[in-house]
Amino acid sequence: MPGRTPGRPRGSLGPFIGAAAPPGGDDPVVELDWLRTYLAVLDSGGFSAAAEQVHRSQSRVSAHIAALERTLGVTLIDRSRRPPRVTHAGEVFAGHARDILAAVGSARSAVGAARGLDDGLLTLLTTPCLAAAFLPGALAKLAAEHPGARFAVLEDGRLDVERRFLDDGVALAVLPTLAAPAAPGLRSRLLWREPVCAVVPADHRFARLGRPVPLQELGDEPLVVVGAAGAAAPEALDLLARRGVVTSARATADCPRTVAALVGAGLGVGLLTGVAAGGVASGETVAVPLADPGLTRPVSAYWYDVLLDTDLGRALHREVLAAPAPPGAIPAEPAGQA
Repeated sequence: MPGRTPGRPRGSLGPFIGAAAPPGGDDPVVELDWLRTYLAVLDSGGFSAAAEQVHRSQSRVSAHIAALERTLGVTLIDRSRRPPRVTHAGEVFAGHARDILAAVGSARSAVGAARGLDDGLLTLLTTPCLAAAFLPGALAKLAAEHPGARFAVLEDGRLDVERRFLDDGVALAVLPTLAAPAAPGLRSRLLWREPVCAVVPADHRFARLGRPVPLQELGDEPLVVVGAAGAAAPEALDLLARRGVVTSARATADCPRTVAALVGAGLGVGLLTGVAAGGVASGETVAVPLADPGLTRPVSAYWYDVLLDTDLGRALHREVLAAPAPPGAIPAEPAGQA
């Protein structure tokens, strides 16, 4: 990425090849904020929805798109149509815009992780379930080896949790394997797979079957799953849909413990991974395996190379990757580790 031209405002990018230079001979400038706004319009489906997403007025969103089009010298969104539609040039540019923002986010995250390592602070990102089931043992060993180390564990169960990796200077993350391509410079290794199971009251018919629950029978039950309001389809329902079982949830909750509590109160059948179910086990509910053993969620570790530049970072990397998989998980085969 070209360096910043003297007098160029902070947060801007270098010249776009082929774009006309503004008066005075300076290179044309595209603000990162314009790119975020443009992608928000595309992803949300309109200017008003994008305004809510980026917390700006609709007029400001329109101004960002107009400035971007003026700088690039092309029409990105055809406003003569109702609803407005992205042009072919706009589709091409969208891919580049995502790459640019991902690269900038990765750079900021890697620098933040390096700053934390220099200060002896390790910031880790994971889900609430994995934070309790997996990290304590690994961090206890690390603390014994490096008594001065400090830890900040960020817990986030949203499907788009990887966005926090780019924002919070995370040194290492343990997350359900990301579906989208990893951000530039991000390394990963598959750690284990978690079978999905049904969580039911102890007197439920599934608990008395004496065999795994057929997936089709889940479609006849009210389901309780992990899933934040307003987010994409809950992960458990997405996994079922890939097996041809299309259903909806009676209730969603942010964390597995609440799912189990709702199941115990009689709201329906819960769907949790084996790791999550083991962490919320009680006398009121039981976990029952599903008839499809291939219905699993992979979990991976993620880090930037900067993690391996210090003794503390290398120690964290070693302890997390060598730690045993938590109860309820199937360890990854060595050949499956990338």
